[in-house]
Amino acid sequence: MGPGPSRIFAVLAAVLFFLLAGGGVVAAHGAEKASFSWLANPPEDNVVGYRLYYGSESRFTLNQTLKTNFTYDYYIDFAEAKRCLDDGTDANCRDLSAADFQCWNLYGDAPLCTVYGLNGLLFFALTAYNAQAESDFTPELSVRFGIVPPSAQLMSAINLLLLDGKK
Repeated sequence: MGPGPSRIFAVLAAVLFFLLAGGGVVAAHGAEKASFSWLANPPEDNVVGYRLYYGSESRFTLNQTLKTNFTYDYYIDFAEAKRCLDDGTDANCRDLSAADFQCWNLYGDAPLCTVYGLNGLLFFALTAYNAQAESDFTPELSVRFGIVPPSAQLMSAINLLLLDGKK
């Protein structure tokens, strides 16, 4: 039997911090793409895929409490190569091509996925899933595309990660 959502989350939480401050990267490139890297879950979690949730609103209020009944606008299922509306069903999905996203080493120790066609201020969180469950969200990251120079975008994301670590 696979791990429950909290077990998968524990690994992913250690993973999404990962990125900017040290080994991994959530970096905006130009005005329309971002690369995401994380430490993979251990083999005993039987992870079959990862989903990147994103949207124009944070799942937190201004005082950093979780919003009730919140959903992101979309998620990308990296394993299934699909972008779906985050509406609680799998009915509103479309297949993605290499022009939309690319992943390297998805089932290796340090997956890396780049998503294209991003604009405006977006909030991101990652989950892992196996045949039994989907994990909780990783800490949320935000990046503004197309307005702030890339170096300022990266600094903003690093600062957000550092703040998330203090919660």
